[in-house]
Amino acid sequence: MTAAPDLTLWHAPLSRSMRILWLLEEIGCPYRLELIDLTDGSTRRPPYDAIHPVGRAPALRDGDTTIHESGAMTEWLCETRAPHLWRAPGEAGRLGWLDWLHFGETLCQHVANLTQQHVFLREPSQRSPVLIRLETARLSRALGLVERTVAESEWLLSEFSGVDCQVGYSVWIAGRFVDLAQRPALAAYRDRCAARPAFQRSLPGPKMRAIYDRDFYDPPEG
Repeated sequence: MTAAPDLTLWHAPLSRSMRILWLLEEIGCPYRLELIDLTDGSTRRPPYDAIHPVGRAPALRDGDTTIHESGAMTEWLCETRAPHLWRAPGEAGRLGWLDWLHFGETLCQHVANLTQQHVFLREPSQRSPVLIRLETARLSRALGLVERTVAESEWLLSEFSGVDCQVGYSVWIAGRFVDLAQRPALAAYRDRCAARPAFQRSLPGPKMRAIYDRDFYDPPEG
């Protein structure tokens, strides 16, 4: 009998938990996948509220320990299972790796704010055109740091690493809110990420309910 995997990931398709699913696929280690729905309130009720105290995605359980933050998951998985995707203390590129790890959350928060406005607030009267325009501009500006980096390098560091999962996901999703057609370096980086077999395996299957229902969400005029 095959032993159960030590790792369990709770994942909502196309949400920020996709970063960890993609990373797990890059690593190639066994894991168990539990799908959750962010739209029906079930993440705030048992049994999931005992797994994640604030009802968000992702949650990752490694043995008897549960991790709730994507950055911590990325560092832990790379440190314990994929040192080739990590930069250890004292190793060249360590500070850059940490900086990109946390910058990924900056990008993801802008994406999350726009997702809430465009997707989760279903009634147009609930949405704020001012906030949407502001967050779109903030996301576009934050993408500039990635853009300048990948204009000179194929990946964020000297080679593909765990931080490309953190940042690359947000660049890929950001294309639903910010037009990347006139930003060739950024679009090329997005496409390199999306072409990786592990990324493709992290995409939702045809029967999975995903968050987004369109490829691009136009910001309101004003």
